[in-house]
Amino acid sequence: MQSINPRNAAKPSPSFDRSRATGPTVRSPTPHRNPPTIALLSDFGTSDHYVGVMKGIILTKVPLARIIDITHEVEPGRIRQGAYALWAAEKHMPRGTVVVAVVDPEVGTERGVVVAQVDSRWFVAPDNGLLDLVLADHPDTRVITVDLDKASKLLLHPRSATFHGRDVFAPLAAHIANGKKILRYGTSARRTVAPWLTLRGSNDPQPTILSVDRFGNIITNISIPTGTHVQETVRMIGIAKVMISVCIDTYADAPDNTPCMIAGSSGLLEIVVRNGSASSMLRATDRTPVQVVWA
Repeated sequence: MQSINPRNAAKPSPSFDRSRATGPTVRSPTPHRNPPTIALLSDFGTSDHYVGVMKGIILTKVPLARIIDITHEVEPGRIRQGAYALWAAEKHMPRGTVVVAVVDPEVGTERGVVVAQVDSRWFVAPDNGLLDLVLADHPDTRVITVDLDKASKLLLHPRSATFHGRDVFAPLAAHIANGKKILRYGTSARRTVAPWLTLRGSNDPQPTILSVDRFGNIITNISIPTGTHVQETVRMIGIAKVMISVCIDTYADAPDNTPCMIAGSSGLLEIVVRNGSASSMLRATDRTPVQVVWA
């Protein structure tokens, strides 16, 4: 049998003594908060470079940002349509989302730039009514009017008179998403916006068309209470002088080639045509007058 030299035997590894260690101490990485989320809404469309440039600015300043495209297909300059899309979508955005909305026909003028925090979400937009539907649901929200001179170091230069989405709104959103304060760059005041939902039996505010979606469905500002049928609220509705009285619960219930009333997914009254376009059939836009006969 081969003998073993005790000096060659394996020795147990010494336990690590932190007090005798030399060199820098290695620490466990501190858990980071979730990457910031920034949601975009605009009337820019997607055939041009505008949306891509805004995303590039955001990701340059917030490399880990997650970006959600709410829509970029708001009809050019249609503020009310954009306000509806923003209202319908914002409650489904993750907590802490910074929402950037740009439907800005007065870009380059003296119209203001506003920032508002509603619940856990931030909104950055031109001060032109684009936030009104959201703010109406949250009375007395504090709205910050940004002083672009004070905020100059945050913005892109030279500042274009035609593309504030790139030069103003994207940089401001990135600043907020990075967890930095915005109030120092403006003034804050409580803002109350008049109600916009028309409730049963009321014509104040006036029943109106908020938007027409890509299916040609006509979306009104008439509220249909959750869990109720349309006919419990509205007996008839007039769109472009055509009186509509057929109420349905699903699209499949609709007779062919017949405009019908339905409660849409946002709790608003919609006019639809099965396998067709209600807006085309009725030649209706968001400027077409609406008449209501209440139930």
